[in-house]
Amino acid sequence: MYYLAKAKFENVDSATGKIKKFTEHYLVDSESISDAERKMRDKFKDAIADFSVISVQESPIMGIVK
Repeated sequence: MYYLAKAKFENVDSATGKIKKFTEHYLVDSESISDAERKMRDKFKDAIADFSVISVQESPIMGIVK
C-alpha cells in the first residue's frame, strides 16, 4: 500500500541568516500510516535541516507499473 507523506523542513539561510521553511511530498510504500511515518523519520534523521512529518494519509495510487 502507498501513503502520501508531507514533510516540513526548516533551514537557516547562510546568506541572510533567516529561517527558510519548505514542504515536500513523498510517496511511501508501507504497511500502515504509523509505519510510513517511521520510515520518513528514519530517512531524514540525519538531515541537515530540521525535519517534521506534517501528515500521512492513504494514497489513491494502487501500484507502480515498471
